[in-house]
Amino acid sequence: MTCRRDPVITIDGPAGAGKSTTAREVARRLGFRLVDTGALYRALAWALMRAGVSPEDEQGVGALLARTTVELADMGDDGGADGGAGWRVLVNGRDVTAEIRTPEIALTTSRLTALRAVRDKMTPLQRGLAAAGGVVLEGRDTGSVVCPDAEVKVYLDADLTERARRRRDELAAHGLPADYESVKAEVALRDRQDMERELAPLRKPPGAVTVDSTALSTEAVVLRILDAVEQARCCTRS
Repeated sequence: MTCRRDPVITIDGPAGAGKSTTAREVARRLGFRLVDTGALYRALAWALMRAGVSPEDEQGVGALLARTTVELADMGDDGGADGGAGWRVLVNGRDVTAEIRTPEIALTTSRLTALRAVRDKMTPLQRGLAAAGGVVLEGRDTGSVVCPDAEVKVYLDADLTERARRRRDELAAHGLPADYESVKAEVALRDRQDMERELAPLRKPPGAVTVDSTALSTEAVVLRILDAVEQARCCTRS
């Protein structure tokens, strides 16, 4: 009997839908690795801002990409304390994990992901991280572009009001208090940028399970996804 590798699970959706928390918990419960694709793009945005290069400067962005290495470094035994993630984000060997979660980097990230040169650099890296299976990929195009053949694809959504509230609370938890209306405008702008871009726009991947987390607890969302994983495993058992 040929043993199948563990499945690939993708979780896509707009900002504030709860993707990161949900993906981390799903990965922890399954003993899978979490691949935060957004963190990779944020790391590039960090490098761009540090170098003073505008996302509109395609030549400058190309030069930066050529001299920039972005990696997810395995935390090994320390990964368990991070809720199953097990990765540090490195830019040219420097750990920037704690520096890439600001609103400014989020907006720059959204602009960067619309550039083909950036996608061409990052998509093969993400596919390589998923190739062995037993991973949860979280982002905005993981099920539609990066791993369209994933065994389990989820589109996680929530209404704008709730997503803005969550984003405000997340910023406050990181010592970055922000006005709710400003955060709501930022989230709405990010939605437009992600959904209207020509290259790999945010959309529900074909065959994905849609979960609306507006009125659901994290536990309820996680259980729905674990149920989808179990159903997929039942369908592929021989």
